[in-house]
Amino acid sequence: MYSIHGERGIQLTGQLINLLTIVVGIAAAYFLTIQSLKTELETKAEGAVVEVLDKKLAGFEVILKEGVVGREQFFRFSKDIEARLTRIEQYLKDQSGEHIGRP
Repeated sequence: MYSIHGERGIQLTGQLINLLTIVVGIAAAYFLTIQSLKTELETKAEGAVVEVLDKKLAGFEVILKEGVVGREQFFRFSKDIEARLTRIEQYLKDQSGEHIGRP
């Protein structure tokens, strides 16, 4: 035998579970969308950095072909570029989470 209260309680619980499922689904979609946007922006930022470096290196190649740069200037510039690339690489590693576990 079922009482009227028992059936209503079951129906109310079922509706509550449906509502909870909908809310969790919406929250999951929201957070996945935000994460996807963050990933896309990070990729674009990395692409922009690489593009700037490419332009600078292309300019440097033109200078070398013209023979304007002396040996000392070349080595100084080379070390400067190497230091910059190291900083960029470290920045990208830190942004991607590869630094986790380091003291």
